[in-house]
Amino acid sequence: MSRTASQSTLNRLLRQGSVYALGNLLLKASGLLLAPLYLDTTLLPQAAYGYLVLLEATAQLLLPLLGLGLTTGLLKFATDPVQRDRQEAVPFTVLSVSLGVALLVLGLSWLVAPRLGTLLGWTDGEIILRLFGGYLAAKLLSSVPLAFLRLRERAALYTTAILLETALLIGGVYYFLAHAQLGLRGVVQAMALASGSSALVLVGGMLRVVPRRWDPHLVGALMRFGLPLALAGVALPVLHVGDRYLLGWLADPETVAVYGWAARLSGVLNMLLVQSFQLAFAVIGLKALGEQPEGEAALHRRTFRHYTIWGGWIALALSLGAYDVTALLASDAAYLKADSLVLPLSLGYLLFGLYNIFVNVLYAAGESRFIAWNVVAAGLLNVALNLWWIPKLGAMGAALATVVAYGVLAGGTAWRALRVRPTTYPWRVLGLVLVLVTGLALVGYLTATLPTAVRLAVRALLVLLYGPLVVALRLYRPEELREGWRWLRRRWEQMRTPTG
Repeated sequence: MSRTASQSTLNRLLRQGSVYALGNLLLKASGLLLAPLYLDTTLLPQAAYGYLVLLEATAQLLLPLLGLGLTTGLLKFATDPVQRDRQEAVPFTVLSVSLGVALLVLGLSWLVAPRLGTLLGWTDGEIILRLFGGYLAAKLLSSVPLAFLRLRERAALYTTAILLETALLIGGVYYFLAHAQLGLRGVVQAMALASGSSALVLVGGMLRVVPRRWDPHLVGALMRFGLPLALAGVALPVLHVGDRYLLGWLADPETVAVYGWAARLSGVLNMLLVQSFQLAFAVIGLKALGEQPEGEAALHRRTFRHYTIWGGWIALALSLGAYDVTALLASDAAYLKADSLVLPLSLGYLLFGLYNIFVNVLYAAGESRFIAWNVVAAGLLNVALNLWWIPKLGAMGAALATVVAYGVLAGGTAWRALRVRPTTYPWRVLGLVLVLVTGLALVGYLTATLPTAVRLAVRALLVLLYGPLVVALRLYRPEELREGWRWLRRRWEQMRTPTG
């Protein structure tokens, strides 16, 4: 890939990642509109809200498993030059298999709902569980056209579809919960109607543009590639949130609360950078590897450098801003203990983003079994380290276990990716960024007892100092800085130039 082509691809990645980041931000903000209803015990009793949380957690576990890795298979097979003769049939085949799975889920939920509802002892349990089965089926089905939009690099349309479904959900909850006062049943009914309406529109739109070609030979290949990813999809939540359960078991609820707040603060890095980056890079990276099936993964190498440097800066800003944000929002000073936890948790998210770069190479190579075993191993390591360190270090033990587990996940994936596609990644950049972020954050922590104005000024200065240090350590080469400056000037001129 030429340097010009690589820069063009990076620009696509930046544009689409920005759209996905904006969508994630709006999605989180819109979710706050439901909080007054969910927390109103006259509309939704506390026990019913607890059941809702369990249903949402169940969906997070079941959807990756029931999805059978088909959406990732769609991205992989539609960009694989080896499958060029069959690529036209990939979208419709994946959609057809997903429809079959969705119908099976819908049928099973209809059959087991009466007995399971009685066993759980929920009011309207049978209806709620059947509606929940419809919700699962709709989410499984809509995941395919959403992946197809990503494949076609329609980031704005993808984000619009997600936000419209969220708007339908909010409207449905306000009607069924606040107006009709149906309690938990009303919330789940809104979830089913919103996801079902979204699935109908998305599938209809996809069927209008894809050839209706069914290839039975693709099904076996999709299953062999996707089933290990379904296992990984179940194991990943253990890595992401399993420490909360272990912390609650080995410590106390107050410690879990402090840790949970630290995770929310560090999760800003995950929301604004890691998730949005992954949505864009999963497609663009696979396309780049398909266009250049041999030699170094040039796009991945360059992305590694940029992601590490900018992700490190966000991690530093979050780490040094956590204390004062918490002091502003929390009425209990105990939450200030989250200050020191944000750094390791943010570095964990930074490493998880690097995992997404390396795993893209393994997707292209069809190494889904290794991916699954690597995720399971990292999850088990996380559990073991939590059991070892939490009794000794408390919440900090859980935070350190998280960053180590994410490091092993990224390291194992990098090792395999380098064997599949040898590439000279700039490891020096990663090492120096980790040292910079950790060193500047530790200096900032020394200001915790200083007056607020002084502490804010010093910490802001440390965050700003990161940029000059990046230049001084030559993490960006001079030609890259000049290139970046020219790009910023072009973008500024385009924004100033009137259109039409």
